[in-house]
Amino acid sequence: MHLHKLFSTFALVLALLTGCAQFPKGPKLDVSISELNPAQIGLFEQTYAIKLRVQNPNPTEISTDGMSFSIDLNGKQFARGVSSESVTIPRLGEAIVTVQAVSDLSGLIRQMVGVGGVATSGLRYRLSGRFFSGEKPYPFDYSGSLKPPAIP
Repeated sequence: MHLHKLFSTFALVLALLTGCAQFPKGPKLDVSISELNPAQIGLFEQTYAIKLRVQNPNPTEISTDGMSFSIDLNGKQFARGVSSESVTIPRLGEAIVTVQAVSDLSGLIRQMVGVGGVATSGLRYRLSGRFFSGEKPYPFDYSGSLKPPAIP
């Protein structure tokens, strides 16, 4: 009898998981770094002006009223930011959003410690965060790398 209940429970959990996997996920946005420039460099804190390219691969426009994000370099947190700027990304279109990110002394030191490896292996970065439309989040996660130029 216990084996039957165990099997029934397992079948129910499996059905729920399979059913959830078939529901279409909500609209998503593709976000990448278009430009990153130092804005203010201080001993304890650094500020960067960043342009994000936000692409909307969905058949409807998406209006957002804020965002939060973080940038990792070579697997270590580098900078973070928030913005309350409203932006509308047209259907099957894109927009450039200008934001500021802040890093602190410890983030800068973590990056400096790994500078030697960057010259040979390149720089891996990850941009992750969420745009918001009221309470509804639009998460994004983008990874890329910059390779050093080949020396002939």
